[in-house]
Order: sequence, then structure tokens, then C-alpha cells
Amino acid sequence: MDQKPSSHLSEDKATERFATMKRIEAFILSEKTDSVLASLEALNLQATFYGSKGMGQGEKYMVTYGMGAGTAKTSYSNRSTVVTIVEESDVEHAVVAIKQSAKTGKKNAGIIVISPVDNIHTI
Repeated sequence: MDQKPSSHLSEDKATERFATMKRIEAFILSEKTDSVLASLEALNLQATFYGSKGMGQGEKYMVTYGMGAGTAKTSYSNRSTVVTIVEESDVEHAVVAIKQSAKTGKKNAGIIVISPVDNIHTI
């Protein structure tokens, strides 16, 4: 009788649960952060966000230097990265909410990446 110890059974159940979880990562314009977080909160979803810089096709910013004597375009754009982990059944609702709240009317307002979650450990 090869049986797993009971501690392995609970790990298996936890792994099954997390197998249906997805990580949604949205790279958006910084000024849209509050709107995106509010839309996720309205869906009762938690999220983490942080400032980031992108070198993609987004709008670059002009900076002045030399006491206003010159200007230069940065090689990056300021972004926010919003991350949430949701049940697979909530992915579509979260993506629609992010798209609507991050929309600017311009092209290249951001991207959304969806990845599987293999496991979650609490600290």
C-alpha cells in the first residue's frame, strides 16, 4: 500500500486550486493607475502596483536641462505596472475592466499580460 502522507494530500489540493489561478500584469500610463485600481476594486479584486519605465512604443517625455537652456526626449516612458492574481473565471472581467479604465483614446496606451500561476506561498 503506497499511500502519500496526509501532508502531501493537502499540497496536492492546494496545487489544484492554484492551477486555475492567473496572474494579470498590466503596463499602463501612470496617470491611469488610480482608475485601473478602482475598477479592479469594484470587482472585489486586490492588486499591487509600482512605477516602471518602458522602452516600447509609448510616448516619451521631454525633459529640460541647463536652467531651461535645452530640452531632450527621454529614451523611456513612465508607466505603472498593475499586478493581480485571479481565479481563471475572473480573467475576462478583470481584463475588460483594465482596458476600459486604462483607455486614453491614443494608440499604445499599454499592454496586458496573462500568465498561469503554478503555486502561491504565504509569508
